[in-house]
Amino acid sequence: MNIFNPSELFANLPSADNPFSAMLLIFLHGGWIFVIVSILLGAWWGYVEYIQNRFDSRLKFILLAIDIPRNNEQSPKAVEHIFAHLHGIRKRGNLKERFIKGYNQPGISLEIVSVEGYIQFLIRAPEKFRDLVEAAIYAQYPDAEITEVEDYVNMIPKPLELPHPVWDIWGTEYKLAHSDLFPLKTYPLFEHSLSQKLMDPMASLLEIMSRMGPGEHSWLQIVIAPIDDAWKDRGRALINKLIGKKAEKKGVDLLYFPREIGKGLSESFTAGIVPTTEMGEQQKKKEKEWPSMMQHLSPLDKEEVEAVTMKISKLGFKSKIRLLYAAKRNVFHKPRGVQAIDGALAQFSSPTLNRLVMNKKTRTKIDYFFIKTRVLGRKRRILWGYRYRSMKRGRPGYTLNTEELASLWHFPTIDVKAATIQKVGAKKAMAPGELPYEQINQPTLKPNPVSTNIPKASPPPNLPLA
Repeated sequence: MNIFNPSELFANLPSADNPFSAMLLIFLHGGWIFVIVSILLGAWWGYVEYIQNRFDSRLKFILLAIDIPRNNEQSPKAVEHIFAHLHGIRKRGNLKERFIKGYNQPGISLEIVSVEGYIQFLIRAPEKFRDLVEAAIYAQYPDAEITEVEDYVNMIPKPLELPHPVWDIWGTEYKLAHSDLFPLKTYPLFEHSLSQKLMDPMASLLEIMSRMGPGEHSWLQIVIAPIDDAWKDRGRALINKLIGKKAEKKGVDLLYFPREIGKGLSESFTAGIVPTTEMGEQQKKKEKEWPSMMQHLSPLDKEEVEAVTMKISKLGFKSKIRLLYAAKRNVFHKPRGVQAIDGALAQFSSPTLNRLVMNKKTRTKIDYFFIKTRVLGRKRRILWGYRYRSMKRGRPGYTLNTEELASLWHFPTIDVKAATIQKVGAKKAMAPGELPYEQINQPTLKPNPVSTNIPKASPPPNLPLA
């Protein structure tokens, strides 16, 4: 058989033992179009990813340490306002910016790190957004202190230095157990129904992180990037499905004009037979919307509808959460560095709505086949993603709104007593304006490289200043 003769191939096509001939026949009779399209799409996606990576590599980032007053009485609602403020960095970019310069939405990383039990709240953001970040924080916490520090990830080996003879790491990404339209348990649900006192969920997480010993690091990272309101359409569609409301049809209705003409002719014909009042009542019945099934829903369905409605009522961020535990091999203790923190994050789980779970495809644990090689690959990937605060590396992100983010990452209230949290020791105030002064021309001094926030005692060393 000549495989390059289409007629002979077609004659042998029914033969089940010749799939190659069938594939070649399909390719020669139009299938090549799909191959060409696939190659072009792959080349286009590769080009877009290349220019976006080039754009990201040119961004300069800063790492800011935030110290809040010891007598902080602000609730997570204040941090929710901070996130609403940070949503202002959203920019879509025009065609030239996106497909020639490679512009893509830069993100912000919210971090809680424990370095040998010393806890610090950090925000990593592009340098051009520094004023916006500081303004958002100072607007809610006027007495906070914000200091630029060096990146703490350099305290442990780099990904290509693994496996390391001294250090070992364990890491994972978190995903949502259900659709991201269903919210996590948020801070209003942690308030006592009678006293309205907040049982701060951050207390458990910080208590665990403060127990890290010498040579142990526990890092929690939440990478966020603001998105537009297109995701809310999915929420509205889900609500309509839950309450039994028919979805609105979108697109061009080709039968609109013929249907309206027929409707007009029908009304003209029946106007002489049916009284005007009755015809009007019939018209009202037709225009009456299908009754909502909300009152017939079960309590669980009502809770879901209310929860989805709450989530889409607030601004959204594309988000990704990572947990990394790094320690020297002689003190590496997984139950304290991983399982205990995972238990603290379980507080944000709702049995009927959503919860955070470890993504099995990213955690540095393998059960079968080439265990050492595959575990090493995962350790390097999770460490690369953490170091670069990447939204692209790892598994796809998901949408969290400002209330969920404020529940997961907020400054502890006055009731949280974890001793190793860095806080502002004294309130700063301006000098009285009426004091006399003399202007002296002195050379400009560089900022003192020593942080004034380092405690006098000798806990684990503070993060180095930039």
